[in-house]
Amino acid sequence: MRLQLLSVYAIGLAASGAQWTSEPFGPVAQTAPAIGRLASGMRSLDGQTADPQRLAVLRTRTVQHDFSNESEEDRSTRRARAAAVKRGFQYAWAGYKKYAYGADEVDVLAKKPKTTRNGWGATLIDALDTLWAMDLKDEFWEARDLVAKTDFSKDGGQLAKVFETVIRYLGGLLSAYEQSRDKIFLQKATEVANAMLPAFNTPLGLPWQMLNITSGVGSSETPGKSSTNLAEIGTFQMEFFRLSQLTRNGTYHEIAQNIISVMLAKNSPTDGNQNYVIPGLYPIDFDMLSGKFTGRAAYWGGGADSFYEYLGKTWILSDFMLERNRELWTESIQSFNQYAVAESNHGYLFTGFVDGAKFYPYSDTFTNFIPGTLGLLSKIVGSDTYFQLAVDLLEGGYSVFDEMPSSLGAEAIRFVRKNVPSDYLLLKDKAKKQIDQYGFANEREYYLLRPELIESLFYMYRMTGDTKYADRVWKIWQGIQRNCRVEDGYVGTADVAVDASVSGALNTVDSTESFFFAETFLYLYLTFADHDVLSLDDWVFTTEAHPLSRKMPFDGTF
Repeated sequence: MRLQLLSVYAIGLAASGAQWTSEPFGPVAQTAPAIGRLASGMRSLDGQTADPQRLAVLRTRTVQHDFSNESEEDRSTRRARAAAVKRGFQYAWAGYKKYAYGADEVDVLAKKPKTTRNGWGATLIDALDTLWAMDLKDEFWEARDLVAKTDFSKDGGQLAKVFETVIRYLGGLLSAYEQSRDKIFLQKATEVANAMLPAFNTPLGLPWQMLNITSGVGSSETPGKSSTNLAEIGTFQMEFFRLSQLTRNGTYHEIAQNIISVMLAKNSPTDGNQNYVIPGLYPIDFDMLSGKFTGRAAYWGGGADSFYEYLGKTWILSDFMLERNRELWTESIQSFNQYAVAESNHGYLFTGFVDGAKFYPYSDTFTNFIPGTLGLLSKIVGSDTYFQLAVDLLEGGYSVFDEMPSSLGAEAIRFVRKNVPSDYLLLKDKAKKQIDQYGFANEREYYLLRPELIESLFYMYRMTGDTKYADRVWKIWQGIQRNCRVEDGYVGTADVAVDASVSGALNTVDSTESFFFAETFLYLYLTFADHDVLSLDDWVFTTEAHPLSRKMPFDGTF
């Protein structure tokens, strides 16, 4: 059922015999003495720092389920599945090595390399932590030697997409360094971050979407415009924070936090702003020269997803010191729960677009990150109410895969809200038929090997120990095997409503992005790997599934 927003939540954070009752993601901050000069974001909007008692509790709280009583049968099944996923990765990696080793991507069907991310080896670098997690150390060290030769000052004849460069290259290099401790990865991480810094050389310090590496000139993806989106301005926090920690250079963190400061200073739902009207539900469209939102549509899917993800996860990465992030996440998740979620006429919970006060029942596959991230944060702070919201959203997201003959989910769907018949009347006949049959209609019916639902199923399995979530991941993997596996690798499938085992032929989409190796395969494997491999109590994953250690103490200064 649809959850009702509550004004006060009991979260049960106990320290020194105290019981606190406050917002869903932590008690109100208290004034604490600064140690040196506190970095940006360490104070709440009214100048408070994190409460020391709360910090002590949060830093010792575990989120991963205790699997010590796992049955021998479950363990045997799980390990057999891990081995099968690993063989699938090795099959795909062999195709990449054969036709495109060191290139950004492999065109599996044409059997040739593709330059899509400046020729720096996006698949190679994105997949480093997957190689490490799967104990493919020979392949890891072989890749390391290519990374050492990468020159991030040469652009491959392409403009660099700043957001993608940070999440794929910088994130991959930082994670490879943290796991291997090989300094070449930190050196290269610093090089690629520095190569992106000219994009922030703007009047407000907000980044251009695209960057000419040679000239240092930035631009929007739309020529002649200064438009961008929420995800592309707000998804630097984790990587830049960790780089500042590792280099003891706070510049990177300050650059990322300045974006949040400007966004808040230039936009307020209380100053008559016609675009930003619901506190914490930030519109997708943004102008990086004025610092203002340029549209009303707010959404937690594509174009905005990782902004919200990083509010919460960077708070975790900061050893819970980033008080402003906690405060903003709390506001956002409350508004999300109140305005951006609806129950379908088939009883599932989905998120949708919010345009002012109007809700649109449309959801893309990117929103499937929400249950995992929300569940993780809810476990950390002890909010049963919001953990249940995560569980309910995951049921809705999984239904989109489970109802399909292919066991794979469409890129985007439409649904009909409970007791809102006009949603149904506006649909075309094909969509109405699918609503009646499945409970939703496939808006974009292809599957491009995306990881988000697998990611959230992995989180839920690791946090609850319930094997139904692992079984669901296995079912999706079988769907990938049937519908996406081709000679020398894997590609997308054009219509998830058709299964190759029934049709007798693959209906392929020629797409094998680096995230398939970095995210999809990693979350598939970790679901079945031994539970101490990248434990949720020790690591926090970036939006590109690059694990960064939670074991680096932080006092608010660099």
